[in-house]
Amino acid sequence: MKLGSALLVLLVPTAALAHSWYPYECCSDRDCYPVAVEQVKSTTGGWMLLDGTFIGHREARPSPDGRFHICRHEDGKGKLIAIPGRPACFWAPIGAS
Repeated sequence: MKLGSALLVLLVPTAALAHSWYPYECCSDRDCYPVAVEQVKSTTGGWMLLDGTFIGHREARPSPDGRFHICRHEDGKGKLIAIPGRPACFWAPIGAS
Protein backbone atom coordinates (compact mmCIF):
# COMPACT_ATOMS: atom_id res chain seq x y z
CA MET A 1 0.00 0.00 0.00
CA LYS A 2 2.83 2.42 0.80
CA LEU A 3 4.47 1.76 -2.55
CA GLY A 4 1.25 2.62 -4.40
CA SER A 5 0.92 5.88 -2.44
CA ALA A 6 4.54 6.79 -3.18
CA LEU A 7 4.03 6.18 -6.90
CA LEU A 8 0.90 8.33 -6.90
CA VAL A 9 2.78 11.18 -5.22
CA LEU A 10 5.50 10.93 -7.85
CA LEU A 11 3.03 10.94 -10.75
CA VAL A 12 0.82 13.82 -9.62
CA PRO A 13 3.49 16.56 -9.81
CA THR A 14 4.50 15.35 -13.27
CA ALA A 15 0.91 15.66 -14.54
CA ALA A 16 0.59 19.10 -12.99
CA LEU A 17 3.82 20.30 -14.62
CA ALA A 18 2.66 19.08 -18.01
CA HIS A 19 -0.22 21.57 -17.88
CA SER A 20 1.39 24.23 -15.74
CA TRP A 21 1.63 26.84 -18.51
CA TYR A 22 -1.89 26.46 -19.97
CA PRO A 23 -3.77 29.63 -19.02
CA TYR A 24 -6.69 29.28 -16.65
CA GLU A 25 -8.89 31.21 -19.11
CA CYS A 26 -8.50 28.40 -21.64
CA CYS A 27 -8.91 25.27 -19.65
CA SER A 28 -8.73 25.71 -15.89
CA ASP A 29 -5.85 23.19 -16.03
CA ARG A 30 -7.93 20.65 -18.01
CA ASP A 31 -9.24 20.18 -21.55
CA CYS A 32 -5.85 21.22 -23.01
CA TYR A 33 -3.40 18.82 -24.55
CA PRO A 34 -0.61 18.51 -27.13
CA VAL A 35 -1.53 17.82 -30.75
CA ALA A 36 0.67 15.58 -32.88
CA VAL A 37 2.18 17.41 -35.82
CA GLU A 38 0.59 14.77 -38.07
CA GLN A 39 -2.84 16.06 -36.94
CA VAL A 40 -2.14 19.60 -38.17
CA LYS A 41 -1.97 20.69 -41.80
CA SER A 42 -0.37 24.02 -42.58
CA THR A 43 -2.36 26.20 -44.99
CA THR A 44 -1.81 29.64 -46.46
CA GLY A 45 -3.81 31.39 -43.73
CA GLY A 46 -3.31 29.12 -40.73
CA TRP A 47 -3.69 25.50 -39.64
CA MET A 48 -6.34 22.92 -40.42
CA LEU A 49 -6.88 20.06 -37.99
CA LEU A 50 -7.99 16.64 -39.21
CA ASP A 51 -11.48 17.23 -37.79
CA GLY A 52 -11.92 20.32 -39.97
CA THR A 53 -11.17 22.93 -37.30
CA PHE A 54 -9.35 25.92 -38.84
CA ILE A 55 -7.19 28.28 -36.77
CA GLY A 56 -5.85 31.35 -38.53
CA HIS A 57 -2.27 32.50 -38.01
CA ARG A 58 -3.46 35.58 -36.11
CA GLU A 59 -5.73 33.50 -33.88
CA ALA A 60 -2.99 31.18 -32.59
CA ARG A 61 -0.77 31.69 -29.57
CA PRO A 62 3.00 31.07 -29.68
CA SER A 63 3.87 27.68 -28.19
CA PRO A 64 6.36 27.83 -25.31
CA ASP A 65 7.58 24.29 -25.94
CA GLY A 66 7.66 24.31 -29.76
CA ARG A 67 4.72 21.89 -30.10
CA PHE A 68 1.09 22.28 -31.13
CA HIS A 69 -1.47 22.35 -28.30
CA ILE A 70 -5.23 22.86 -28.19
CA CYS A 71 -7.99 23.32 -25.62
CA ARG A 72 -11.46 21.98 -26.38
CA HIS A 73 -14.79 21.85 -24.57
CA GLU A 74 -16.30 18.52 -23.47
CA ASP A 75 -13.10 16.88 -22.28
CA GLY A 76 -11.29 17.50 -25.55
CA LYS A 77 -14.09 16.26 -27.82
CA GLY A 78 -15.94 19.54 -28.37
CA LYS A 79 -15.29 22.88 -30.00
CA LEU A 80 -12.05 24.83 -29.73
CA ILE A 81 -12.11 27.07 -26.65
CA ALA A 82 -11.96 30.69 -27.74
CA ILE A 83 -12.39 33.76 -25.54
CA PRO A 84 -13.86 36.80 -27.33
CA GLY A 85 -11.18 39.43 -27.95
CA ARG A 86 -8.34 36.99 -27.16
CA PRO A 87 -6.34 34.54 -29.26
CA ALA A 88 -7.86 31.06 -29.56
CA CYS A 89 -6.72 28.41 -27.11
CA PHE A 90 -4.44 26.89 -29.74
CA TRP A 91 -0.65 27.09 -29.64
CA ALA A 92 1.65 26.71 -32.60
CA PRO A 93 5.43 26.62 -32.78
CA ILE A 94 6.87 30.05 -33.52
CA GLY A 95 7.69 30.25 -37.20
CA ALA A 96 5.45 27.29 -38.08
CA SER A 97 3.27 27.95 -41.08
